[in-house]
This record gives sequence, structure tokens and C-alpha cells, in this order.
Amino acid sequence: MNPPATGDDLTERPVRRRVVLYLGGFDPQGPARYHAMVKAAAAARPDAGVTVGPRRRGDAPHTSSWTLRWPDGHGGQGETQYHFLRWDDLVRAQWPRSRWRLVALTLSATARMVGNGSLWRILQTSWPAFLALTLPAFSLLALGLLGLVLGSGWVALTRALSWGWGSAGLALLGGLIGWLVLTSAFTWLQSRVQMDWLMRSARYILRQARGQTPELEARIDQHAATLAALAGQEGTQRVDEVLVVGHSSGCMLAVSVVARALARWQGHPAQTRPVLSLLTLGQCTPVLSFQPEAHGFRRELALLRACETLTWVDVSSPVDGCCFALSDPTLVCLDGLPAPPTPAPGAPKCLNPRWVQCFNPQGYRALKRDKMACHFQYLQATELPGPCDLLNWVAGPRCLAAATAALPGVTDYRGLQRFGSPRR
Repeated sequence: MNPPATGDDLTERPVRRRVVLYLGGFDPQGPARYHAMVKAAAAARPDAGVTVGPRRRGDAPHTSSWTLRWPDGHGGQGETQYHFLRWDDLVRAQWPRSRWRLVALTLSATARMVGNGSLWRILQTSWPAFLALTLPAFSLLALGLLGLVLGSGWVALTRALSWGWGSAGLALLGGLIGWLVLTSAFTWLQSRVQMDWLMRSARYILRQARGQTPELEARIDQHAATLAALAGQEGTQRVDEVLVVGHSSGCMLAVSVVARALARWQGHPAQTRPVLSLLTLGQCTPVLSFQPEAHGFRRELALLRACETLTWVDVSSPVDGCCFALSDPTLVCLDGLPAPPTPAPGAPKCLNPRWVQCFNPQGYRALKRDKMACHFQYLQATELPGPCDLLNWVAGPRCLAAATAALPGVTDYRGLQRFGSPRR
């Protein structure tokens, strides 16, 4: 779907040196977890011959790095410098532990998305994503209603009894039991729907849309400068491909990082700069792009959509309820405009990882039941080979455009839409 970044000859040229810039999702855990994931994925594929070096502090601000080495297919060894672009410290600052504060932000964030119409548009685009965003608030309201019913019933019961020490003790015991039931239900709800992660993430995205996250904007600018600097490296420092990878909420950041670096990147001669590739995994970009106030982010999406020097591949699975599966995140840029006669040069090629083919039936059923494991499966090895081989893309001899050229892209997928597609 995308034209080659700098000419067919460059995208077909073997890759011996690659730089990966990775942006994780809304996760308070730092790079150690993701370094361990890469090591585990390499260990699960001994046939690939990928070795993962130790984690170290990166040269650029707010980065952590490690090195991957792999056979280059010509008897030599290729190298990937893997840079984890950090924003986990900003996430941890959004992680208050008070349950009542979590309840308040859950209800307020959901109410805001209902009020501005973005939640309705999310439902039209992907009902699993709508369910993931609304289930915490609806469950809290259901628990509140249950508590009200229990309380009202207990008051009616105690009034029907003659008051005395026995009745007072019974009322106290009943109230305690009711409180324990509601507390247990809250804990169960948190474990099942990951309410703390979902709603803290949604609230932060809403603040980002309104321009209330200057610390995040500064961090994106820092990471964009890191990307732009890679275009001008020469001699022994020159690389063949720079691959920006975003996962979950990190896909939004990856879009902004590439968009803000693009002008400086294109300022270097096309024949000397590396191939630029963008890989998004399990993207939930519409949570931000559908917010009415997110004008700047939609401009960044439009910039990438029109870019002829970028290969963008998006991988998402319909069984992952925390993403907008097989949905082009740049279509929001067509709001109020007629559909273009030809595909946009920088629009992502949407791929289905087809996990049903990558696991035995028992393993696939277990994956579908565990929604968080499903959302992180993009970063991990599968039981059987599949069409979307992340390890080969980050540690292999072909750039992303060449490695995915033979895979059929999914277009106009409507399997998760409800009540019609969003109005353009």
C-alpha cells in the first residue's frame, strides 16, 4: 500500500544495521520488562539465531538501550540497536492508589466521552474498544445500585424489627457484610477489566487532547529529535533502516514522534538517509483522534497519511479487545471531505496476525480468555510461525517494506463496526 521510502532499490537492499525506536503503552513498568520480553522472544526462536545483549542507559535523554545481533543471510552478522524511548515515569505520576479517586476519574472520563460524542464514534468503529472503555463506569454504577438496594432493604428490615441491642448488632453485622461484598466486587472488577489501567489511560488521553500534558509534549519533542538525528549519520555510524515501533497507547506517541521529525528527516538527501519505517501494534489511536479538541494530533496523522517517504504497517487482531482492529487510524483525516480516488501514499498497511493459526486450539482459547495477555501478544513469540513475525522485522535482513510486501493488507474491514461506520 505504501510506496518505498527512498526508492525500490533502497527498500530491497539488505539491512545490516538497523535502529529500532520503541514506544510502549500506558505502562508504569520501565524498560526492564520489555528487555525481558525481547530476550524471551529470541529464546523461543533458536532457529533465528538472534542474540540479545544486556540493557544499558541510552545515549539520548530518557532512553534505555540494548543490542540485537542476527545472521545477515550472507555469512555475516547484522546488528540492531534497540532503543526504548521512555515515558513510564510520566505514567507513574498518573497512578494514584486511592480507590475513590479511581472511581471519580472513571466516571468523569466516561461522562466526558459521552458528552463530546467520541464514545459513540468509538462504538461505530469498534464495539470491543467501546466495551473496554465503558465497562468500568457501567460496572461501578451497577455496584452503586446494588449497594443502594442492599442498604434500602436492610433499613426496611431493621425498621420492621423492634430496636434493641440484638437488632442493633444485627444491623451492624449486616452493614459490615454488605461493605465486604461491595469491596470484594470492586476488587474482582479491577482484576477482570483492568479498570485502573484503562481509565487512567483514558483520562490522560483526554488531557492530552485538550493540551494539558506539557510534560508529555516535551518528551515527544525529545524523542523526535532523537529520530531526526539518525538521518544524518555517516560512515561507520550510518544505518540502513530506522524502525519506529509503537504498542497500544505508544502508537499515538509514535505517530507524533515521526510527524515532528519528518521535516528534519526529509532535509537530508534521499540517497543518504536510512529507510524510515513505522510499525504500530495493537493501536488505540482513535481514543485520541476522535476527541474534538485533538486538532494538532489529527494534523500529525494527516502529515503521515500524505507522506511518500514512509512505510507504515499496522498490526492488530480482532480478538484483542483493547485495540481498534484492522482500522486505518488516518481515516479521521477525511472528516468532511470526499473519499480520495486513490489510496493515500502514507496510509498504513493493516495486517491481521491471525493468531488462530499460530497456536494450538487450547493455547488459542487461553489467549482469548486473558485480555491483557492478548494485548501484549504482539510483542511475544507464538507457538507456531505466523504471518507477522516481529522478531524477524526488528532483527532480520529485510526492511519492513520488503518483509511485509507479500502479505495481503486488510482494507475496509467492518467486522467490529456497529450502527454504521463513523460519519466522515
